[in-house]
Amino acid sequence: MQHDSNPPQAADGSHTDVGTHTGVGNHADVVSRTTLTVRGYHLDGYGHVNNARYLEFYEEGRWEFMLAHLDLAALKREGIAMVAVNLNLDWHYPATVHDELVITTRLSELGRRKMIMRQEIHLGERRMGEVHPRSGALVSRADFTFVLMNTDTGRAMPLDGEIGALLGALVSEETA
Repeated sequence: MQHDSNPPQAADGSHTDVGTHTGVGNHADVVSRTTLTVRGYHLDGYGHVNNARYLEFYEEGRWEFMLAHLDLAALKREGIAMVAVNLNLDWHYPATVHDELVITTRLSELGRRKMIMRQEIHLGERRMGEVHPRSGALVSRADFTFVLMNTDTGRAMPLDGEIGALLGALVSEETA
């Protein structure tokens, strides 16, 4: 993919310093892992995690990823917002109370105007202090499509220049 050499413009038209990335070129560094424990209030009437709760779990994982790899304050100062525009979510195995869940998050694709974050939730090693008999089982997988939006104009920004290079360094083709 080719990136424009011009840095992205902030909402006021000036050029921007969009943030930093740790671990450029090291795929292990660009996959984040977040661990949560299922609580009773996460459950539906059938005793497993309510489908809507998965969106919250995935959001927690994305926040961890973004805080580790992007300068969110700099993006906000420059009038740039990361906006979800599409979601594809599959469920594979029901999570229940006290399950430890491991959420992996990675940037899997970067296009001219959109990016896709691939996330997975697996059962963790423990459940109520015991080894979980299904440890590692895939619970759910989701692909979230995002665009960067200029907050002044409300329009999607091209993913080129400095921000394209920054995001391109975060792309990991490894499975989460």
